[in-house]
Amino acid sequence: MNDAAEKFWQWFAKEHSAYSKIDRIDDEDRDRLFDELMDRLQEVNEEFYFEIAGEESGPQELTIITAGDESLYAEAERFVDLAPQIPGWEIFSSDHSQSEGFTLSYEGIEFDSEEIWFLPLENPQQPESFGLKVCVPDYEPIADHPGLRTAVTILLETVLGEEEFPKEIQHFEIGPIPDDPDEEGCIELAELPDYLEWRKERENA
Repeated sequence: MNDAAEKFWQWFAKEHSAYSKIDRIDDEDRDRLFDELMDRLQEVNEEFYFEIAGEESGPQELTIITAGDESLYAEAERFVDLAPQIPGWEIFSSDHSQSEGFTLSYEGIEFDSEEIWFLPLENPQQPESFGLKVCVPDYEPIADHPGLRTAVTILLETVLGEEEFPKEIQHFEIGPIPDDPDEEGCIELAELPDYLEWRKERENA
């Protein structure tokens, strides 16, 4: 992996400034940049994916994730360890959680985490089994997309961290955002870590 990793990081060190502006460019340019980053990343490992996050005034974050494949956690960490210092960027591997706003691009599906909600799914008969309904914008055009479930898995892993996700969430569904999500009991995705912490405190009370 070292040669491929070195090649990737040399490329990203030269091109990182374009990715710092990813939320401030038009859709066509953003798609092109995402596609190039994905292509180059998967030359290192076909099971690596990425998230980019960060505020305009603060450091940008690049997180390397593995879509729930625990056998690749160590390899993702080694890959990140090979990254050079890149001005204005922080590089993380799969165990890093990111509840602040971020953008996900996977197989033609694009999500902005700040536009996504969740509805807790609890079964009183099985209190240890906790699930979610993940409510996404523009659901109908992607409802039958073969990559949708993987994209949402990556989304949840990014919010919670890849190692925590399977411990906290036993199952999830995907659907559209209700007309009035607050009225329907939905919660903004960024609040998921806090909700899970509150749920644990409630159970232990």
